Amino acid sequence: MLKKALILGLLVAFLVPVMAMAQEVRPTQAELGAFPVDRARPPADTHLLKFARVTTTSYGFLKLAGNARSAGMGDAFSSVGNDLAAIFYNPAGITQIEKYELNASYLRWIVGSQMGSFALAAKTNAATFAINFMYFTSEEFEENTSAQPSGTGRMVRAGDIAAGLTIAKQVTDKLSVGGNLRYVKEDLDLQSYSSIDIDFGTLFYTGYRSTRLGMSLRNLGGDKDVIGQKARFPMVFNLSGAAEVYGNLGDPFSLTVAVEQMFFTDSINRYHFGGEAWVQNMIALRAGYKTGYDSESWSVGAGLKQKLGPQTVKVDFSYSRAEALDEYPVRLSVGLAF
Repeated sequence: MLKKALILGLLVAFLVPVMAMAQEVRPTQAELGAFPVDRARPPADTHLLKFARVTTTSYGFLKLAGNARSAGMGDAFSSVGNDLAAIFYNPAGITQIEKYELNASYLRWIVGSQMGSFALAAKTNAATFAINFMYFTSEEFEENTSAQPSGTGRMVRAGDIAAGLTIAKQVTDKLSVGGNLRYVKEDLDLQSYSSIDIDFGTLFYTGYRSTRLGMSLRNLGGDKDVIGQKARFPMVFNLSGAAEVYGNLGDPFSLTVAVEQMFFTDSINRYHFGGEAWVQNMIALRAGYKTGYDSESWSVGAGLKQKLGPQTVKVDFSYSRAEALDEYPVRLSVGLAF
């Protein structure tokens, strides 16, 4: 008898909520309207897979494009660079300079920060040698603490420098290789640290018209312990290609297009697309686009190249937009080949 009563009680406990759910009045599909697909959530592991290899890095200024010519092409420059500007993208490209060349660049970056670079190269029978220097400074700001949130009166300063030696050699008529050994120092007001990094690159002419392929591994260096964290270099590996789709370099008119894929250790993959048109081998017009960035996307630029006797003077300018901050970075480069 007790067993039957227990079974009956379990049946009642199960059937009562089921019957209540069956009697519940629910809205029809017509009343609900179309399914709001825009509100659907992505799987929980979507972002985990997207950023699986992302890590924090330091020495962030090494990722900035300081040269106006390359920036005007959206940084799709590793296979294009045939002058000293290549030293910061693919060091193998400096084998294409004629004899001696120098280049100086200035970047007015975002939030009052600035960056400059200088390089000098000489081509010899053995190889092409170059020295390079970069600096980055941020805008001063007043120190704030928990005890004095409105400011202590002390101004905070931060900046970076990098100095390197580059060696590149044309191994065959189609293949060039190059490397850059660099000392890098970062100054974060009360804390500073330094390390050594290496850039390596190759440039290969395929033999099909003017098509060339580039590969470079940049910012390969050792980690430093800074305030309980690892200061890592923003290492990046890139594959690139470029070709003249109309005319050839040196013709009355030529048009070069380039594409580049970047593999960062601290970001998702990024892509660069760019073009450069030369008129009478004297005036250049450039445009480019980059994906995966929150600081820049499109860019435009122009250049002037003029022979003055045995010397060639180059002036380049680029203009872009940092959408996230609604600012417009400007770059100016001046070069001299002699």
